[in-house]
Amino acid sequence: MFGKKKRAIELPRWAGPFYLAAGVITLVWAGVLFTDFLNVPTRCPDTKIRCGAFLTTSLRQYTLSWVVFDIALATMLVVTGWLAMRRRDHVQLPAAVTGALLFVDAWFDTMSSARRDRPLAWAQALFVELPLGVLCLWIAGRAERRRRVRLETALQELDDLRSPEGSRRSDQDRTGASPPPAG
Repeated sequence: MFGKKKRAIELPRWAGPFYLAAGVITLVWAGVLFTDFLNVPTRCPDTKIRCGAFLTTSLRQYTLSWVVFDIALATMLVVTGWLAMRRRDHVQLPAAVTGALLFVDAWFDTMSSARRDRPLAWAQALFVELPLGVLCLWIAGRAERRRRVRLETALQELDDLRSPEGSRRSDQDRTGASPPPAG
């Protein structure tokens, strides 16, 4: 390991601020949905809608479920951004969870939207949610590779320190001189 250096696998510097900004934007969007949630009775006197396998569901419950989901998504976007900005290797799990939430969001947006809203739902899914989800999985994979390289390097250094040849080699590396001949 002393003769060859592995290329460092770093997370891109833009990832942290980008995901923090996406989290803030999602929180603002959740606020808009919450305002909509508060105004449903005045805007829509019949608050019952047909919803898939269920006969009816309350429009307020449906809107509230999206508000809670978007708050969870925004939280994961902020956590992913914060850990990426701090260059933490354990960004991999939050990034993977964020990617999964983005895929679920895209699925439910496109499948549950009204006919008149489908073009917007598909555009958001194809140009925002799915690419962000793939990017999250890429960040998670990159962080995992980085963690493995660090672990391999640490284990190799530990092996080198334990072996008698390794201790001579590490002395040579520190001083730059060859160790004295044995005997």
